[in-house]
Amino acid sequence: MKLSIAEGFYLIALDDEEGRILAAAEKTVVPGVLAACILELALMKKVNLAGGRIHDQDKVGTGNGILDSVLNKLQDEKSVSDEINRLAGKFKDIQEDLNALLAQRGILKKEETKLLWIPLSDRMDNANYAFEQEIRNQMKAIVFKSAPPSPHFVVLFSLIYDTGILSEVFRDRDELIDAEKVGKDIVNSPKVDEDMSNVLKELKAYFGN
Repeated sequence: MKLSIAEGFYLIALDDEEGRILAAAEKTVVPGVLAACILELALMKKVNLAGGRIHDQDKVGTGNGILDSVLNKLQDEKSVSDEINRLAGKFKDIQEDLNALLAQRGILKKEETKLLWIPLSDRMDNANYAFEQEIRNQMKAIVFKSAPPSPHFVVLFSLIYDTGILSEVFRDRDELIDAEKVGKDIVNSPKVDEDMSNVLKELKAYFGN
């Protein structure tokens, strides 16, 4: 996947028609992005999740400003859900950071909505849909073709399911039923280790699934 997990999650959480966060994701988008960052840092071996706790492993930057900001603020010996709660207040503007990062890369574009000549609000348009389409295609391949997910897609699929936005990808009711079965069980994928699997299960409870 060419995007970070957080970036991919954010693109799915963004309503393509409205140019703003889906109503279903308004309360979960920041925790979801933070969870994605922490779990990607674990996949990158920047931290480890032994025993369900965060342990610093490597503070050298990743080259991704958002991931690095999260990495530098993580505390040792905390559970992922506790860290999400603590960091949520420190990253209130993380959506703006993602908008800026994705706009810089030519994936999103900020548009100003107006009534006559009066500015009303900003919206984010998908300037290069190929990135989001790749995510959608891969998720559908996992569900309908039993394609083995990469560790990154295990995390992404699980978070999209947990935060209640799976229907944004699988809009057909019958397809959604099949996707929900995968989303429920993907935490047990052999593509992630036991520590990651246990944290993903913890996050299911955290998000109410």
